[in-house]
Amino acid sequence: MASVQDIIKSIERMAPLHLAEDWDNPGLMVGDRTQNVTGIVTSLDPTEAVVDFAIANDCNLVVTHHPFIFKGMKQIDLNSPQGRIIRKLVKHDIALYSAHTNLDIASGGLNDMLAERIGLTNVRGFVKTRSERYMKLVTFVPATHADAVRAALGAVGAGHIGNYSDCSFTTTGEGRFKGAADTSPFLGESGQLEVAEEQRIETIVSKQRLGKAIEVLLAAHPYEEVAYDVYELAGPTKDSYLGRIGELPESMNLDEFRDYLQECLPHAILRFGGVPCESIQTVALCSGGGADFIGQAVAMKADVYLTGDVKYHDAQRAKEAGILVADAGHFGTEEIVADGLVAFLRDEQEKLQWGDMNIVAHHEQEDFFFI
Repeated sequence: MASVQDIIKSIERMAPLHLAEDWDNPGLMVGDRTQNVTGIVTSLDPTEAVVDFAIANDCNLVVTHHPFIFKGMKQIDLNSPQGRIIRKLVKHDIALYSAHTNLDIASGGLNDMLAERIGLTNVRGFVKTRSERYMKLVTFVPATHADAVRAALGAVGAGHIGNYSDCSFTTTGEGRFKGAADTSPFLGESGQLEVAEEQRIETIVSKQRLGKAIEVLLAAHPYEEVAYDVYELAGPTKDSYLGRIGELPESMNLDEFRDYLQECLPHAILRFGGVPCESIQTVALCSGGGADFIGQAVAMKADVYLTGDVKYHDAQRAKEAGILVADAGHFGTEEIVADGLVAFLRDEQEKLQWGDMNIVAHHEQEDFFFI
């Protein structure tokens, strides 16, 4: 059986918290990290209906995209809408976790889900949010503990190169050391020079994850004093992007694209603005509210920019810039996250052997806007 923290670790390996925007508040909103999970409900929003659904389905973890606690709370009125949710969560021992802009940005996250949903190919990043440098981490460990050290480093993201994980290089050599009188060396005796066969393990880790990698290295290593080296690498870098851009399988006119988009996003309330074009194939997209990036879509020569929450003056800017904008709404571009999270968590369940637990999406939420 998996704990709440086990589920969180899987989510944050895919969507690390450091990817989130500075103003955001992803993470555990309410709950006990040590509690065993009986079932998981996924949803776009943390509504009272979602909590009721979790109670009815014997699920004690709710995973949402939008954070339950966004701005600082100064008081908890249990009769307020938010307070009623807190009361039910605590009363029924239900944890609530939210992955927001970190999930928007993450590889395999919401924008990749949206790109896949509308069938884009040659998908690449749209708006760069950060560029992380890589470090080389080198340590020296007896052969008896080398596998444990490699596994610990891999579990926190060290050794990730492109689509490969757990990458490392090992050479064998001799280590020499002499412990002082008050030491308790893992090999040999204090006060005597010890010659030990050791493995030199080299791996890479992003600069953001270096501290965590060193932490688990020290925990998994058997020596009292652990020798390790850190080198900053000139390359590669790991770039993160908000939004995606890619190509449709075939070009479409506006009427064909509108019908196709409605079929792909059946719950979206579609609006179009800007300048219509005769042929649509290159699509830039940003889930939620991404009108600020209309200029980026123009610069990247997209035929259409798909997003939500487009206001009057946003459409005016699009018209002046000569680009077509498809507004599928905040809900319409993001409600697919519930099913996307279920697919991800079920894969993790099988891979990590979490045991028999129900992982289900809450599909009863509707857009707050309607025709």
